[in-house]
Amino acid sequence: MNTSDAPPGLAHQSTVRTVARVLAVVLLLSGVVLLVRGISGFVDQAQSMEVSADFGPVLTIAAGGFCVVLGLAAANVGWMRAQASYVAGETVPVVKQSLEHLTAGPTCRQCGTRNDTSARFCDSCGQSLA
Repeated sequence: MNTSDAPPGLAHQSTVRTVARVLAVVLLLSGVVLLVRGISGFVDQAQSMEVSADFGPVLTIAAGGFCVVLGLAAANVGWMRAQASYVAGETVPVVKQSLEHLTAGPTCRQCGTRNDTSARFCDSCGQSLA
């Protein structure tokens, strides 16, 4: 059990979030540049008639893909709060409505009206709820 009065999260959470966002943009941009250079080099090498054992374009593609994956991970860390807020905003009303439906009183078999939990007769049509 945590008894400290410190707020949850990291000590310098806003700094970590900002660094992760900047790192995400840098990694994604450099990854895309490396991917484009690697793919163009690979296509140029494939179109030439000479055979070479140069792995440069393939390694450039791999480095670009690696940078993109790391950039996406950093973006996930940097914008996690925004994602969580969006998901909560979308799901909480649905969950609240479902819980209200489950915790409300009985439904009348004749007219389908939801009644109070202590009701013995339907508020709408007067049919017995027992």
